[in-house]
Amino acid sequence: MSEQLIVAGFHRSGTSLVCQLLHRAGLFLGYDLLEAAFSNPHGHFEDTEVLNLHRQILADNGKTWLVSKPFLPVITKPHWQRMERIIQRRDAEHNLWGFKDPRICLFMMIWKHLLPNAKVLLVYRHFSDTAYSLGRRQSTELLSNPTGPPRMYRRFWEEPDLALRMWLTHNDALLTFARTYPEDTLAVSLDMVENGFPVIRAINRRWGLGLDQVPASEVFDPTVTGGRSGKQPISDRRLIDRIDATWQALEQLSKQTERMIEEATVAER
Repeated sequence: MSEQLIVAGFHRSGTSLVCQLLHRAGLFLGYDLLEAAFSNPHGHFEDTEVLNLHRQILADNGKTWLVSKPFLPVITKPHWQRMERIIQRRDAEHNLWGFKDPRICLFMMIWKHLLPNAKVLLVYRHFSDTAYSLGRRQSTELLSNPTGPPRMYRRFWEEPDLALRMWLTHNDALLTFARTYPEDTLAVSLDMVENGFPVIRAINRRWGLGLDQVPASEVFDPTVTGGRSGKQPISDRRLIDRIDATWQALEQLSKQTERMIEEATVAER
């Protein structure tokens, strides 16, 4: 029977870095991976079949990737059929497989329904750094892609808190999943990965997936993950308490991951 590891995290949170690591460690991530881009020069490690499915579900629900408030997606029969085909092919051809796409934060419960034994690696990053990184990426897109959707690019300046609201929506959905399925969720922050936390060891320790040990230093590129210096400006002050509560909850999850490795290290001595 196949095992699955899904990597879930908001845009610009380090999921590509983590999946580059997992790819080298032996996790099958897809048949046709999204090509590298200026914002992810080492690759996205996103399965285009899964990505296109999520885009279609959002479009059929009148949404783009700029989801900034919770919503309950309508999943049609064709959507279910596409998801089942994705699962059936990978289950038939791989003992261990997974995928990642930031949009999956919005659909985790749906995938869990189809993959009840799937494990989820939750990757998060500080809201200030993700908001800064998103704005920087979209400004580059606006200037370098004149044929692209300028209205979408401009929204990050027309709605100053858009990136923060998106961060809240996606990470709150992940927290809901983690609280519902605590045994199937493991959380790490991008800071942990950058500081050398043994992600592969933690995954193997928790779930025994048998991934090859690969140090994060082999894939970490500090030029790609630069963050904001200084505080994140917030226009709507009512967001502050919500953002802080979500951040603290994410930090508590990653502390559990750190304690697991600390206890394992002590036991091995």
